[in-house]
Amino acid sequence: MNSHKRGFWSRFVMVLLIVLAVAGAATAKLTRFVQDPIKQVVLDDDGYRVEITTYDSSVEEVLNRYKITLGPGDEITPAPEQALQNNTEIIITRAMPVTVEADGKKEVLHVTRGTAKDMLEKAGVKLREMDYINHPMQQQVKPYDHIRVTRMDEEMIIETEAIAYQVISKKNNQMDEGTSKIVQEGQQGELERRTLVTYQDGVEIDRKLVSEQVTKEPVDRIVEKGTVKRIKTSRGDYVRYSKSKKMTATAYTAGYESTGKSPGDKGYGITSSGRKSKPHHTIAASKDIPIGTKVYIPELVKFWAQRGVSISGIFTVEDRGGAISGNKIDIYMEDTSMTRSWGRRKVTVYFIK
Repeated sequence: MNSHKRGFWSRFVMVLLIVLAVAGAATAKLTRFVQDPIKQVVLDDDGYRVEITTYDSSVEEVLNRYKITLGPGDEITPAPEQALQNNTEIIITRAMPVTVEADGKKEVLHVTRGTAKDMLEKAGVKLREMDYINHPMQQQVKPYDHIRVTRMDEEMIIETEAIAYQVISKKNNQMDEGTSKIVQEGQQGELERRTLVTYQDGVEIDRKLVSEQVTKEPVDRIVEKGTVKRIKTSRGDYVRYSKSKKMTATAYTAGYESTGKSPGDKGYGITSSGRKSKPHHTIAASKDIPIGTKVYIPELVKFWAQRGVSISGIFTVEDRGGAISGNKIDIYMEDTSMTRSWGRRKVTVYFIK
């Protein structure tokens, strides 16, 4: 009996608790209806308007109830945390994508309004004096506008170029042929060239010569070259000569076979110069070579050296001959045997100054 009573009271208590819970919930809901009365709200989502009757207490609750989300750059008034009032107008302005391209980078901005100038400021892009964009600066942007900044740069390149100096040669008749000396050392000049180079987005598109100016004049190099010819004689000294010629050389003596005169005859051995003929000294030449002209003949030095005789090789034109003309000379020798030994030869004749 007692056990039966305990079971009854247990079920009674449970039912009572359920009734109290339901009553509490109803009371809470009733309390909310009393505290949050029904409101008439207008929701304007980027131009799409709808009227809503709601018990929600904040803007955020309305958004959540209708699963309305805000994207990057979207604007809403009042703010989501604002409390709802009757006749509240919730306005959502949706952002539009606008691309700003500069310096090799692209940035997509989400904005509700603004000019091209505003977009550059938002992207942190500064427009310099020579740069330009493909969109009017003060014009309002539209969805999916692509604002491109083109960078323009100029650079003045200064280059220098060497100007070669001239080498001036001058004759010096006090110096031997083959020798030279520098009278004035040469110096290179300098040419300055200024070129204006234009770049578009870092790529060269134009190059213009602005000026060329000689900033340093070159200095000529002056070299004096000797004109005096010299030859080394068999004695080791040098003699100067004015010219050299290849000539045909024969030989003659003052003997009877050559002149028809004997040593006792008048005029025997006397040359056209009035002097007596001398071996290794006297030669006969044509009239175009003046009497008294001195020459050096190296072939005669060699000829006599082979016979054990050392001569200077310097001869004097002291005689003429009927058969001597043009590039011919006749060399005086002591006897007929030597003239025959010499015969007729080609020699180099150096005319000594």
